[in-house]
Amino acid sequence: MAIVKGVYRGKSVELLEPVKAKEGVEVEVIFHDEKERNQSYIVAMKQELERMDRGFQLGGGSYYRSRDELHVR
Repeated sequence: MAIVKGVYRGKSVELLEPVKAKEGVEVEVIFHDEKERNQSYIVAMKQELERMDRGFQLGGGSYYRSRDELHVR
């Protein structure tokens, strides 16, 4: 299976990149609604921004000492 983007013109789809396939092979074409596409992008960006605000737990903990505890002054 290969996923290839194309442009719909008239009654045909012009592929944007070459495909190695036999002539007459069955294909499936999905038309994306521009409004729907923009909405899903906005939702994904909001989710990523929320993740960035929460941050990630990368470990660490109480067993790490402060700088002052490590270096005698």
